[in-house]
Amino acid sequence: MFAKATKNLLSEIDTDGSLIPVSRLNDSDGLAPLAVVIKRNRYWFWQWPKYLPADFMLNDVLVGDPIEPAVAETDFLTYNGKVVDNRSGSAAADLGVGTINVGGAGSSKLQTSFGNLQKQEVDIQKLLKASKSRVLDLNHSLIEQTRETKREVLTLVKERIITTQSCTITEEVQGGGTCAGIFGFNKTIKVSVNNKEKPFVESDTNVSINIPPKTTLAYSVIELDVSNTGHYDLEALQGQFTVLSKLPSSTRSSLFQKISQLLQNSIAINVLEDALEDLCGGTQPDQTKLDKMPALKSTIEVVQKAAGKDCSGKQVKPSPLTAMHLLISSLDEMTDSALSDLKSCCTYPILQALLHLVQNMTLNKKSLLKDTTVLTNEKVFKKTTSLFASCNVILIKEKDSLVTKINSSDDNLPLMLCVAVKCLASLAPPA
Repeated sequence: MFAKATKNLLSEIDTDGSLIPVSRLNDSDGLAPLAVVIKRNRYWFWQWPKYLPADFMLNDVLVGDPIEPAVAETDFLTYNGKVVDNRSGSAAADLGVGTINVGGAGSSKLQTSFGNLQKQEVDIQKLLKASKSRVLDLNHSLIEQTRETKREVLTLVKERIITTQSCTITEEVQGGGTCAGIFGFNKTIKVSVNNKEKPFVESDTNVSINIPPKTTLAYSVIELDVSNTGHYDLEALQGQFTVLSKLPSSTRSSLFQKISQLLQNSIAINVLEDALEDLCGGTQPDQTKLDKMPALKSTIEVVQKAAGKDCSGKQVKPSPLTAMHLLISSLDEMTDSALSDLKSCCTYPILQALLHLVQNMTLNKKSLLKDTTVLTNEKVFKKTTSLFASCNVILIKEKDSLVTKINSSDDNLPLMLCVAVKCLASLAPPA
């Protein structure tokens, strides 16, 4: 809830992306002006860096007398926001002697009342003057750690947005579903899905948290050092897709089933991405997070078993581990609506059609409908159009062909769509 609220705030007030949203309430106290934050550059070039509060201030890692920062405080803005999301869906299955229909609908509402916000900003010119000729303590454990890790950089909090009063975040989630079957000629059998023997089930959740004054909601940093990061294009990633397609059929099927189930849970995808990134970097993931999600532990076990000796990481050389990290990283960049649409497309015939589309999209070519016959089904085409739109790609039907148009060349979402489709198509078992 807190992470959603801070991201929604920045989507409204920070269009250039200079501020970093605080994702955990526990991190707030450690993000005072001149607090040390580790910037961890990610494994794939499209991923935003991770920022990890280090529980140290600049003075803790300096040699000599402490520096007293000049911090200006100004009123920022008043913020009250509400985000509403409505979803519905239905499906029918022919069982030979009859049919069964299921349907569902849900809505969520996130109400945020941050009230009056304040900005605290370090005077950088005075900081640079005070820091002249000063040196860092190279024997400090934090300095040693970041010097040994090429992807980590030390940064300092130079600006933060804080609350000035107690405020609240409230989330309401409602859902419902139906299940009914028709068997024989004129007999209808309703299938009960709750203990009241009704063909309709519903749920309602209302959660509210109180945020104290002086809570950091967002911040920006200045780097103490600069590191280089590698860049890759889609063609260079082809080896990762090949690795997945060459896995044993039972392994591919198991991974495809597990990932398909995760598409309805963006939080689980984020936790899995963190765990796979740790493994790719040669470290063990946080077991406390994985223990809370048994499905993720079993997924990682399958990946590690498939990777075998290649599970040591520390490189981008194609392996089952890096290939799965590539897939999960692309899914982690997608919106909840895109993940929902992608889940509805997770069948072998549809994924093969999507694969044809994205391959031609990268070549700026049209796709013939005769090569993607499954998309002649209006429901499938509607879901595909929605999926592409969620990734900023317009899909247009023109007589006997399909045309894709990318809305923005500066956006990575079309690339995420290509990566996700190529990886899932490599795993999907034939129908």
